[in-house]
Amino acid sequence: MSVSLLEKVVAAIENNELQAYYQPQYNPKKGVIGGAEALVRWVKPDGVIISPIDFIPELEANGQVAIVDWFIAEEACKTIQKLGDKAVKISVNFGREHSKDANFIEKLNNLVSSYNIDKQYIGIEITESDVVADKRDVITWVENVEAAGYTVSIDDFGAGMSSLSFVKDVPAKVLKIDKAFLEDNCQSEKGRITLESVFYMAHRLRLTTVVEGVETKEQLDFINTCDCDYIQGFIFSKAVPTDDFIQMLTEEAQVAVDYIDPFVNQSAFGQIKVLIESVYIKFPLIIFVNLTRNSYHIMRKQNYIEKIIPETGSYDEWFEIIKDLSEPSDIEELNKAFLRENLIKAYKRGDKRVLRILKQHDKDGNYHRIALEDYFMDHPYSDDIFMVCFMHNVDFNKEIYLGDAKMPINPGVTWNP
Repeated sequence: MSVSLLEKVVAAIENNELQAYYQPQYNPKKGVIGGAEALVRWVKPDGVIISPIDFIPELEANGQVAIVDWFIAEEACKTIQKLGDKAVKISVNFGREHSKDANFIEKLNNLVSSYNIDKQYIGIEITESDVVADKRDVITWVENVEAAGYTVSIDDFGAGMSSLSFVKDVPAKVLKIDKAFLEDNCQSEKGRITLESVFYMAHRLRLTTVVEGVETKEQLDFINTCDCDYIQGFIFSKAVPTDDFIQMLTEEAQVAVDYIDPFVNQSAFGQIKVLIESVYIKFPLIIFVNLTRNSYHIMRKQNYIEKIIPETGSYDEWFEIIKDLSEPSDIEELNKAFLRENLIKAYKRGDKRVLRILKQHDKDGNYHRIALEDYFMDHPYSDDIFMVCFMHNVDFNKEIYLGDAKMPINPGVTWNP
């Protein structure tokens, strides 16, 4: 009677032929290991290594891959325990069949507890094909896994046709970007723009990003301009046996990484990120306004009135809040400048902006000098009147404002713009 593949795999586990290998995930800017993916290798007694592609697909097709998943998960726990205070998060692949296991989280908790390690060091990876095949069950499973304290990664993003759909629906914390995005070696403009867009989406969704299959310096240089969190690829390290991985972490060997200037490189993502961060530093309150529709939406809110102004609403209501916070002597000037009807008149007569400095009080009744700047914006597909409102504190004197410039200053003179 022929021996089934499952029986061969069980025998391989018993004979220590099935082994866990780890592919390090590096911080691409610092060149240090920040995590790893645990992979399975079948090492025959003669030293020949059987790739998982030669046996995992058949096990998956027969619904028998769970035995390998749990074996690798336990090996990862052993490795984390050995690393001690040098431990990093190790992600383990779990196929969609686990989504039908009502006891999955209990088993995982018991495994982690048996090695006395923290849940933060174990990650769970799922692939797009897993979600597509059994979407509802997998999404519920991921929700439960995340709620139990483990981090879930979406693997192979970009390898299939429905990637955006499952990124939207699956409540994972990590996005692993497939090497398919790197096929043109980041040399074509179209390829770079596509990859930049992926990173932009991931950052907007607050996902940690990992790029797989990074092999060349050109790829690494461009990825570094996109503010990627981790890279996984041969340029830093192939998948290595357990002992080698432990040695890499305990010796803390840093890989040299070149500094990449986002302006010289002409990376749109890098340049825009720097620009936005500088705008955020200057303006802690930024609001988008549609004067025609009498609506606003807050883009950024970080100052002493952050809990007073709702995230969205009507402009007229927002303006009433601003007036309530303002010094009574400023109200008349506020109405002249920022009453919605007057702003519309200013736009129609060709003004580009409206700017005033006023005083507003905080929750303790203390007044602060605030600059309120409104800039009118045209939209190519709408006749509505749009405006961006910037507010920032100018509660400082001339000496504080110009002190770093080493300019002669008359002490005690207050700047009154």
